[in-house]
Amino acid sequence: MIKGAAALFPHTVQAARVYSVSPETAFNAWTDPALLERWFGPPDYRAEILTHDLYVGGAWRFRMIGANGDCSHHFGTFLEIDPPRRLVFTWASEELVEGWRDETGAPTRVTVEFFPRNGGVEVCVSHEQLQSAEARRALTGGWAGGLESLAVLLEGGRAR
Repeated sequence: MIKGAAALFPHTVQAARVYSVSPETAFNAWTDPALLERWFGPPDYRAEILTHDLYVGGAWRFRMIGANGDCSHHFGTFLEIDPPRRLVFTWASEELVEGWRDETGAPTRVTVEFFPRNGGVEVCVSHEQLQSAEARRALTGGWAGGLESLAVLLEGGRAR
């Protein structure tokens, strides 16, 4: 993190969940576009993967579609890819989401870590450099819901 960034970006979201699959399986769910479209996002949302260049420096871009048909677009760059331990990427939104998007369009940073736990894996998400408490509130629900959706894919049940 840039020196002094904590003062500039005081808001961070953290979410974690344990799954009864291997770290490799969970990492694959985060990096395979076909799998991402089956779970990414909270319940009542679905993702369309528009770009997914999985290499350091590669771009990603998703369209998120809500149950009501509203769309938003998010994009970024992969910063670290260390299978099956760590995935780091920038995150920005194309649309100005009232009340929480950084009006300058400055990207934020998402770190996903995969820790072996008793034959399973703990997936920990940290979304840093958020500009506001509103962004933190919105993304807290988003990431918690996303990890819930991932559980449906990884552990059975009805995937999207």
